[in-house]
Amino acid sequence: MEKLRKTLIFWYYGAFVLAVAAATLGYFCVTRQWFVVEPKTPANVAVYTIIILYVIVSTPLILKWFSRMVARLHAVPDAADRCRRYGRVAKVRLAVVTVGLLASLFFYYVLCEQSLLWLAGISAIALYFCKPTRNKVEQDLSDAEAQNSDNQSV
Repeated sequence: MEKLRKTLIFWYYGAFVLAVAAATLGYFCVTRQWFVVEPKTPANVAVYTIIILYVIVSTPLILKWFSRMVARLHAVPDAADRCRRYGRVAKVRLAVVTVGLLASLFFYYVLCEQSLLWLAGISAIALYFCKPTRNKVEQDLSDAEAQNSDNQSV
């Protein structure tokens, strides 16, 4: 379980490193004029709308999906299989939230839209709640173990 937590911590902090890289790339795209866009064009509005919809829709859905998948882990009797599935589900959750954060940060600089910074903040807060602490991972996996032992004793 400790190896799983360390892997998830690597993914978690990797998301923040990518966020810094996306913000830096967006900044340099604007200041060096590598990627110049005209304001308020239909393409800009479309990208802006897609990012807003992605963050607003995907963030609560992925968090709810994760909690349901962790609840389904109660039915998995093998501890190694349970850890493997939990790791996969946690990585998907981190990836979905990270995509919203990266897109918001990069296009905040490119499109010069203030609300994209707010969306990046929402994604960063959601990412904070995805932090795989020792207690959280143990609780998610021990609840599954406790549920399995209760089912087997009945």
